[in-house]
Amino acid sequence: MSMTDLHTHILPGMDDGAETVEVSLGLLDRQRADGVMQIAMTPHFHFRKENIGEFLARRESAFQTLRQSWNPDDRLPEVKLGAEVFYSQDLDEVDVRPLCLEGTDYLLVEFHPAYYPQGAADVLYQLTREGITPLIAHVERYAFVQENPNFLSEWIDAGACTQMNATSLLMHPKRQKQLLSMIDHGLIHVLSTDTHSLHKRPPMLREALELVEKKCGEDRAELLRHQATQVFLGEKLQVEEPRSMKKLLGKWW
Repeated sequence: MSMTDLHTHILPGMDDGAETVEVSLGLLDRQRADGVMQIAMTPHFHFRKENIGEFLARRESAFQTLRQSWNPDDRLPEVKLGAEVFYSQDLDEVDVRPLCLEGTDYLLVEFHPAYYPQGAADVLYQLTREGITPLIAHVERYAFVQENPNFLSEWIDAGACTQMNATSLLMHPKRQKQLLSMIDHGLIHVLSTDTHSLHKRPPMLREALELVEKKCGEDRAELLRHQATQVFLGEKLQVEEPRSMKKLLGKWW
């Protein structure tokens, strides 16, 4: 089964992900062994810290360094470059198209983990009006989503898609039931690794999809896999209407 990973920090020396080419190659080997054959390389980008032109030049240099180290005899994954863009209230006023996943209109966006972003739904909606589809990174990590997963419906209604980290499902057993329920209620559209190294958030996409298949059914796991491939190819997702989760005994199920 071929899989697609839409969120990685594999490019060497770009951010808090792979520090060296050797680490990058180790991550690619692990991904290939798992059956991941389409990979988006999405280093962090912050408008307040760097301009887009400088970022794109750094990203291209890191990618060329990595590509020159690939073994030409290996069956390499198909790679596209993108970015994980830190949310700003003026995001819709900047030309962010160069930061979209190559050849697509999808923009990976992350929020501050602790603070609810006021007005985010309006900004996300404006992006969609400009032809850009926001893909919200690791939604399960935001405190306000943990408190009420139904917040995601507002962003989905605005035209955004959502991504969950594979390691969140596999390494946080106390939250696993809630995260699987979010998937089952249509609040999550793709699983990705957000891999940084073989030890810090390792690539575990196959294991996560196998868990979803076991707990939520084969159809749900296949939908997550298929939608990730659609995003990689630049196809428009026809997402289902999310179902509201209910709070029982102090927890969201």
